[in-house]
Amino acid sequence: MRILLGSLIAAIAAVAALNMNGGAQSLQDIPLATGASTSPIVAELFTSQSCSSCPPAEKLFSELAERNDLIVLEWHVDYWDRLVHGRAGAWKDPFSSAAYTKRQRDYNRALRGTGAVYTPQAVINGVRETVGSHRPDVEALIQPARHATATVSISTDGETRRVEIEDYVRPLEREADIVQLTLLRDQTTSVARGENRGVVLSSRNVVVEAQTIGSYDGTAKSVAIKLPDSEHECAIIIQEQQGARLGPIIGASYCH
Repeated sequence: MRILLGSLIAAIAAVAALNMNGGAQSLQDIPLATGASTSPIVAELFTSQSCSSCPPAEKLFSELAERNDLIVLEWHVDYWDRLVHGRAGAWKDPFSSAAYTKRQRDYNRALRGTGAVYTPQAVINGVRETVGSHRPDVEALIQPARHATATVSISTDGETRRVEIEDYVRPLEREADIVQLTLLRDQTTSVARGENRGVVLSSRNVVVEAQTIGSYDGTAKSVAIKLPDSEHECAIIIQEQQGARLGPIIGASYCH
């Protein structure tokens, strides 16, 4: 009985370690990186202008956006929009979207085993998560992906811009999505109501549109894209997913 109990405890500990270290996030057996990562680190922040804990996180991610080795994305969720804070009332975040809330829930199902969400939340490379305002934890997770990645670059063919994706280390068992993101580079908002009433918020790389423009099976691919207007930035991410689970980001690039 002691042997069985010990085995059970060891098994539980192993599963817990996998969950903590991201072993359960992959949707397939992703090869480990064999050297320097070929793709920038992707740091995502889930936030809301109505969340009083979020301004420090947005400040941190604004600083991170200055780094050349990072692609920083700010997703505004919508579940704070309906909350009334006494006399301060409610504030609808103009950049919030139910689709971004769904993205956060999908991440949490994969990373935490629950559809419950919180703000501010940081997700790094699609496989690690932590509280987005905890600088030491965020900085500790910002490191080259432990899984293999594919090189993504942007080329110019006359007046056409193309996303060029190199071969992965082997064919993917499931195709990954190629997603083009339109980003608002800098945004300053004076919040008039809600939990952040009277606060002036400064944000960087706010996602205002996300569009799947193709799929990637691990073999080299080229996809034509249309760049946004001069007020917006553009980013490309290649991400595995299946159903309600989001997997690792295996390639990324800004469009400039």
